[in-house]
Amino acid sequence: MKWHHNLAKAVIEALEEVFNRQKQADKTINSLLKSNKKWGSRDRKFLARVLYDIVRWKRLYEYLAGTDILTREGKWQILGVWAVLNQINLPDWPDFQQIDRDRIFQNFHNINSEAIRQSIPDWLFQLGKAQLGGRWITELKAMNKEAPLTIRVNTLKIKPEKLIKILENEDVKSFLNPEYPEALFIKERKKLTHLKSYRQGLFEIQDISSQLVAPFTGVRPGDTVIDACAGAGGKTLHLATLLQNKGQIMAYDIFPEKIVELKRRAKRNGVKNIKEAAVITPEIIKKNHNKADILLLDAPCSSLGTLRRNPGLKWELNPDKIKKINILQKNILTDYEQMLKPGGYLIYVTCSILPMENQMIVNDFLSTHKNYTFVDDVTVFPSAVKGDGFYMAKLKKHL
Repeated sequence: MKWHHNLAKAVIEALEEVFNRQKQADKTINSLLKSNKKWGSRDRKFLARVLYDIVRWKRLYEYLAGTDILTREGKWQILGVWAVLNQINLPDWPDFQQIDRDRIFQNFHNINSEAIRQSIPDWLFQLGKAQLGGRWITELKAMNKEAPLTIRVNTLKIKPEKLIKILENEDVKSFLNPEYPEALFIKERKKLTHLKSYRQGLFEIQDISSQLVAPFTGVRPGDTVIDACAGAGGKTLHLATLLQNKGQIMAYDIFPEKIVELKRRAKRNGVKNIKEAAVITPEIIKKNHNKADILLLDAPCSSLGTLRRNPGLKWELNPDKIKKINILQKNILTDYEQMLKPGGYLIYVTCSILPMENQMIVNDFLSTHKNYTFVDDVTVFPSAVKGDGFYMAKLKKHL
């Protein structure tokens, strides 16, 4: 491929935004694309690919380059390492004069640290190993691969087979997987939100593992559901389709902007059974005492199960953050459970695969809430589904 210096400089600027100014990779890309509207699709794909690769493999590339990514010279060296490992010829630019291909490959073959090889901080590597044993490396390898692009068909409006044909007419090829009846897998990664079918609410972009949560709740038409950590509403909307627009959903979150987005998406999807969508408060918890048949708590977590899509997370986390998250998870369970009626089911969910955020939190809750019994739980490993890692537990509330 032929490099353009301006495009390479854009990569360097993007790395500056992500690592020196702590801006998220996806937002950085969006900003760059908006300010460079003349770039073709090839340039856009190149920028996204390089940026996400370097964010994902930051530690490995730093080791191979013998420098860190915080200096501008270091960024050029790491971009050169990326090119060498991807068998791309380097242009004869001064920026790449220090690149030594032989030394890069020699360093690669001499790696004796699995944490460096999998490009993850030492403390996080050790934590995952202590929590998951030998499985941790398997999951790291899986999460170091790009996630598939999946959508969830809005069955309130259309059947999957018909949507496949509509998407094909919009130049998007997709296919069904019998294990996920409401999901379509997109063959080639591309932007979908500009499509007419998306604007009509025929589908939502949703990770395949996230699509397992709503069915796991066991929700049935006519149920009263409280989604107390609803975020922007991906799982809320899925619950609405399983309810067939019957029953009622109350959706809450602590962030007002997410509630605004949820309402917008619900309107586009033709969802009519969301009775209330609001910022959660102690008054709302009290008002909904013993009200829900299903209480979904998609709790805040480390989000380690999403490293496939959000590789920058591993550079942002630290042990103190995870400890604070554990306290928050326990508090949410204790504070919110009173909204579930006796005989109802509490569904605790995280997008983490660490037992300290999952089974251990559930066991701690059960030890102090004797009116609950364990029903079932599932850990969705990235290596098994090629999507995000998730944990789901179902508890029943008795009198």
